[in-house]
Parts: sequence; C-alpha cells; structure tokens
Amino acid sequence: MFAVQLINGLMEGMMLFLIASGLTLVFGVSRIINFAHGSLYMLGAFLAYQIVPIFADGSLVGFAIAVIAAALIVGLIGIIFEVLVLRRIYHTDELMQLIITIALVFIIRDVVRMIWGANSVTVQMPDAFIGALIVGDNYFPIFPFMIFGAGLLVVMIMIGVIQFTRAGILLRAATDDRGMIALLGINEKLVFTSVFGVGSFLAAFAGGLQSPFGDVNYLMDETVIVGAFIVCVIGGLGNLYGALAAAMLVGVMNALGVLYFPRLAMVMTFLIMAAVLIFRSLGRQGGGAR
Repeated sequence: MFAVQLINGLMEGMMLFLIASGLTLVFGVSRIINFAHGSLYMLGAFLAYQIVPIFADGSLVGFAIAVIAAALIVGLIGIIFEVLVLRRIYHTDELMQLIITIALVFIIRDVVRMIWGANSVTVQMPDAFIGALIVGDNYFPIFPFMIFGAGLLVVMIMIGVIQFTRAGILLRAATDDRGMIALLGINEKLVFTSVFGVGSFLAAFAGGLQSPFGDVNYLMDETVIVGAFIVCVIGGLGNLYGALAAAMLVGVMNALGVLYFPRLAMVMTFLIMAAVLIFRSLGRQGGGAR
C-alpha cells in the first residue's frame, strides 16, 4: 500500500505542478494572480471530452492529439482574453485585477453549463492506460505512470526552453525586472501575452490529461485552484522550480496522509503552507533586525 500510495502521490504532484506552473509563470511576469486559472483547467477537460471521440478510438496517440488540441484552443482563448482585457489593467490596483479574473471564472462557468449542461460527463480512457503492472505480488495501476511520464516530459521541455532559448532568457528577465526588458527595446506586451497563453495552455493540458480519471463537471475548477494556490505559496509565487518541489511534496503528503493519518489528511497541506509562511515571515523579520 505504501508503494501504491507513493506512486499515486507522485502522479497527483505532477498534475498539481502542471496546473500551478502556468499560474506561477503568469504571476512572475505580469504580477497578476489569475483566479480564472482553474476555470481554464476545467475548460480543457470539457474540450477534451468533446474532441477525444473525434481523434481517439482508444488509442494513446489519438488521445494525446485530442488533449493537445484542447489545450491549444484554451491557450488561444487565454491570449484573446489577455489582449482584450488584462492588457488594459496591468497598471491598475490589485483589487481591479482580482475582480476581472473572478468575473472570468463566472463567465467560463456559465458558458460551460450552457454548452455541456450541469451534469457530470466522462471521457473515454485510452487502452494504454488500462491495466496494471505486476511486480512480485503487487499490482500497480498503469495510468499513474503514464500521467507522471507525460508530466515529466512537459517539465523537461519547460526547463529546456527556459534555460537554453531566447524566449526563456526573456522570461527570466521579465520575472526579475519587468522594466529592464522595456529599456532593452523588447516588446513587453508580446512577452506578457505569450506567457499568459502558455499558462492557459498548461492549465488546459492538465485538465485534458486528467479528464479520463474522474467526472468532468462545471464545478471542478474550485478544488483545483485551491491546490494550485497552495503549491504556489509554498514554492514561492513566480518560482517555477519551487512550484515543482512544492507540488511533489503536497502530492506525496496527501497520498501518504490518507494512508497513515486519515483524520489529518485534509489539513496537512494547509499546515505545511502555514509553516512555510511563518518561517518566511520570521526570516524577513530577522533580516530587518540585522
């Protein structure tokens, strides 16, 4: 049971990272906390539900194409929203930014209910995700390995882009100092739009990838955004590598907590977040005293 729960925890952690990575990237560059990030995850899941029957007849390749197509559509929606709305409020106060992103949550939710209804739907699971690996006397479901592998591939691509490409250099520069890229003559608006589109793509990709393993409904954004914010707070808003470490920690702690501390499982993540916030506040106070 320990090994099975550990594998499930790693899968949950990878999914949390895929969701939180887009959220922390957007905040790192634009300093906007996008409360609609969970809604983009939900929209990716519903679009996967719509597209999977077209491309996938139980095949893994067809499922991958459908998920990527759904994520690209949501990425385009994110770009349109950034250009038409967010671009006008970057220099306003945080309350206005909060109101706008929360408004997008309700808009997406109403659109989803209008198109797909209020009932939960299910997405066909690829044949490659069905079954189990037999190791000795233990049976390990295949789908956590597949999810973790897909997430790991995305992580490697993201690290490669950030570390070894011009786009990654601009992203790191914008995260450290937004004013610097403007002084260098780089189109700041294009950087913001690109990052928001990538963040939307990652949220929708996670939603489509997760869609066969549970019910897809118009309220699934609520639980997802809470977990993503916790990961970002623990790892540090704007810190991609911190988000990866925090997501793995939260996923494993949740899985093992259900096994060993069932009564504390619901609050363990919040306890970790509270401990991190207290530790950081003590560190800042100590630095100020020196």
